[in-house]
Amino acid sequence: TYFSSIAGSEQLYHVYLPPDYDHTDRRYPVLYLLHGWPPEAADWDRVGTDEAADRAIQAGTVPPFIIVMPRAEERLYVNTSGGERSFESQVVNDLIPHVDATYRTQPERERRAIGGISRGGVWALEISFLYPHLFAAVGAHSPALSVNVAPPPYDPFYLLKEPGVTTLRIYLDAGDLDWAREKTQELHEALNQQGIPNQFVVHSGRHANALWEANVAEYLAFYTAGW
Repeated sequence: TYFSSIAGSEQLYHVYLPPDYDHTDRRYPVLYLLHGWPPEAADWDRVGTDEAADRAIQAGTVPPFIIVMPRAEERLYVNTSGGERSFESQVVNDLIPHVDATYRTQPERERRAIGGISRGGVWALEISFLYPHLFAAVGAHSPALSVNVAPPPYDPFYLLKEPGVTTLRIYLDAGDLDWAREKTQELHEALNQQGIPNQFVVHSGRHANALWEANVAEYLAFYTAGW
């Protein structure tokens, strides 16, 4: 757990440490992965993220890295203001400093990425677009842009006009039968109109764990590129 000044209490998170973490003194890049609904830190565990990371690291296709999967309290989960008392602020002001102080991380921007599923995908976009100096890459997997968007100035469609967004590597995806597909494609097109490079992929599937589990290895390959 970590103490959140935003929530005023201890907050739960899951952490994945690479297989060699306890056998070396090296430092590692960090990937932050945010859950959807219901608000559970185990969301990414359910789609096989730890196992996919183990396989990729052991195969040598990605470097060893740390994954942090925090839980958003329900009262913060439903707060889509994006302001000082939001989950977005909690991640940036409480969680990241805690992780960098607790684990052997590489705290540089170039060694940090963020992503999320559904509601978490919207958070990841908001956080990275607001704080592009903290992240090298962002992924939004079936982001719930039609139902979980903060008002301006925290709406991703508003924030994409910020100059720092051009420094991010951006990955968007949704299923062909996914209710989040339309808005995800709209964001892809809005980014294109701003001249911001981004990757948009339509996979086969619905808005469900089976979709994200089938593609989690691809997600990890994106996040770790360049590490």
